[in-house]
Amino acid sequence: MINENDENIFKNESDNSGMKETLYLCSIPGMKEKILESADTPLEECVPESEVKW
Repeated sequence: MINENDENIFKNESDNSGMKETLYLCSIPGMKEKILESADTPLEECVPESEVKW
């Protein structure tokens, strides 16, 4: 991403990729609210990654 002066906004590719992913997720209707809601879920109530079916 660059600003109006054609200067890089982010210092590294990881920051740039993270921002792109955040913007993408926030563009999905209802996703931002689901993420914020799930942030309050205690870890004990979460499904272990090994049990997640992708």
